[in-house]
Amino acid sequence: MGPSYLDPLFACHASRHGEEFACAGWLARVGHAHPRVRYLVSTGKIPEQALEPGSDWPALHETYPEVLDKLRETSIE
Repeated sequence: MGPSYLDPLFACHASRHGEEFACAGWLARVGHAHPRVRYLVSTGKIPEQALEPGSDWPALHETYPEVLDKLRETSIE
């Protein structure tokens, strides 16, 4: 079973609290599975192209733990 319409979208790590926006990598990797994303695409609020990685993007991580590992490697403590 996938996410429900009411489940939150995965926020970009670069967004600010209270001004969150969806992670581009998440949209491109699994956004199609979220019913609200599909609705937002169908109404034009999210462009359909957002569901595919850009040609100039780096390789996307396969799993969420890989994303966390990368963030830990690059965070400043």
